[in-house]
Amino acid sequence: MKHRVFSRRSGSFGCFVALVAALMAGPALSDPCRDEIAALFTGGALDPFERPARREKTIRFAPDGTETVISEVEWLAVRRSLTRSGGMYFLNYDTEMWLAQSADGPWTRSPSALPADFEDMTRAQNTQRAANLTETECLGSVELGQQSYAGYRYRTRTDETAEGSWFGGYFTTYLDPETGQLMRLELREAVSSWQPEPTKDVDITTVIYDPDLTITKPE
Repeated sequence: MKHRVFSRRSGSFGCFVALVAALMAGPALSDPCRDEIAALFTGGALDPFERPARREKTIRFAPDGTETVISEVEWLAVRRSLTRSGGMYFLNYDTEMWLAQSADGPWTRSPSALPADFEDMTRAQNTQRAANLTETECLGSVELGQQSYAGYRYRTRTDETAEGSWFGGYFTTYLDPETGQLMRLELREAVSSWQPEPTKDVDITTVIYDPDLTITKPE
């Protein structure tokens, strides 16, 4: 009889201990640095819907020292951009797209490479990146090229789509400490559904903001 009473009390005490441990674990799991980086994706410097008009240039640095310009993009908005890549120019204006061999045209209309739900997809992927953050580091003030930046380092990726595609990598971002805007983005160990093994290349994107930037819809 005593043994049965002791068992009940042991079980109750075990539940009590588990509850206390769970309550105490909540605050302990909080990561201010991770939260700070996650906020950059939602209304911050890494939110494409909040970023001002700008020019971005991405260069790929291979392990053998080779440098390749991957793209040069003028961004006016998420759906309004002029991209130079692979010797061609691609102009996206809302739901339409044109191709040319020069930034001045002549432009040839082409089916848009962007899906109809591109904006919703972009928002969803940004939310996924914020939720999937790991290995987060808030670097504080970082000196680079005689300039001071607010630095952050993290690994993240998008969720797998219905078609099975996803992508991600290990990133370092450099923000202007005064404006809070992204000035440089480094991508290492890039992975994706079509290339799951981390690459050894380093992609570096530099950003120049231009409030006078315009993109005109071709006639």
